[in-house]
Amino acid sequence: MLLENIDQVIKASPAIQIQGKMTHLQRRAWNVLLANAYNELPHKEIHSVGMVELAAKLGFDSGNQEYLKETLEALVDFTVKWNVLGKDERDDEWGVAALLAEAKIKNGICSYAFAPTLRHKLHNPRIYSKLNLRLQNQFKGQYALILWEVCFDYFDTDRGQGETPFIPLETFKELMGIEADGYKTFKALNQTLIKPAIKEINDLTAYYVEVEHKRIGRKVAELKFRITKVKQLPIQESLFPDIENLPPVALELVQARVDREMAEKIAEQEWEFITPAKLPPPDAYPDFLAYVAEKIEMSLSAPNVANRAGYIIEAVRENYQDERVRKARQVRAEKLKEQALQNLTESFYIKRNNIVRQAIQADPMLIEKAGKRVETYHPRKRIEEYDTATQAYQDSSMVKVAIEEVIADEFCQDLLAPVVAAYEDEKARILADAQ
Repeated sequence: MLLENIDQVIKASPAIQIQGKMTHLQRRAWNVLLANAYNELPHKEIHSVGMVELAAKLGFDSGNQEYLKETLEALVDFTVKWNVLGKDERDDEWGVAALLAEAKIKNGICSYAFAPTLRHKLHNPRIYSKLNLRLQNQFKGQYALILWEVCFDYFDTDRGQGETPFIPLETFKELMGIEADGYKTFKALNQTLIKPAIKEINDLTAYYVEVEHKRIGRKVAELKFRITKVKQLPIQESLFPDIENLPPVALELVQARVDREMAEKIAEQEWEFITPAKLPPPDAYPDFLAYVAEKIEMSLSAPNVANRAGYIIEAVRENYQDERVRKARQVRAEKLKEQALQNLTESFYIKRNNIVRQAIQADPMLIEKAGKRVETYHPRKRIEEYDTATQAYQDSSMVKVAIEEVIADEFCQDLLAPVVAAYEDEKARILADAQ
């Protein structure tokens, strides 16, 4: 079959759920190459496609083939982690792989191959999605295409809807090909990536995607995406255009399918909504939002719940308790706190060391001055083995750390004061949020 007549690709779920910083064009090109080779995978190792034909299928300017060549060649060296969300639980052998085993371009023809094991898995997947190749060219942003593939991977054709599992933010970043330290706040991630990607999907496709947040305390920790065929889309409060203007408590409740009017009532009354005899101790929760978030999470695992919204309302009113959920939230909160403190400490020392080294660059004699004040036994002995403290500083990492500690404590107090204050403030905030 000619490539121009192929409109969809059968793509194994683990191949959708990949970790790696693929460009928009690389992801689209790999989808097209897979579709072109699909019927040949069982009996052919080498597949081929004309560069002009490939460019046309990608909606790419065929006159700029050098860029397309670079894209194809990059797929050979591109190694990704597969099955990030673990949807295919039985496939425990498929972990890390190169997207293409080889690719060659000669006389306008691209010849390429998949690794043998990968080739068989791609042709006969247990779990897969059929993705529209024409539609992928309409996406302008790479994150919209990735999110579309992930959401559609969980779409149930019979029901006309589907939803992903809750995805930790760290895993979501992996799927999007973002570095772990990218978008350090959820607000930035949401405004710059998530909202634009969802809007692009909803504008371009016949499907509606929305996101649900799971919080730990006041922080968003996990995301779940729902996808619905537009013609079957139920009328829900969460679709109102002014939903983002709701108070945080009401927003969480509406996203959990609680009636908008009731959600606003609960948000307005806060602790007064709870039956007086069931009020929690004053120090049991950092705020009312954390209290409500716990009840929403309880509704996800509560047995025999026919009406989730009704369960949530009663759980809030009557202060339902689930020790398992409470402990799980505490464990997650503790891990997030530890990670946040670790990240904060690392960031502080990077900033502190940069200031110290800038001070040394401005006044190299600081090393000699600080060297005389080092009192720790082993660094002191090491310094005495050299003619100058500068030589010891350059040769010994132990001495370097000791000298920079002295410079920071005794010569750079004024320069470091704002950095130390910001560190202490942020540390106090993290500890307060974890209470």
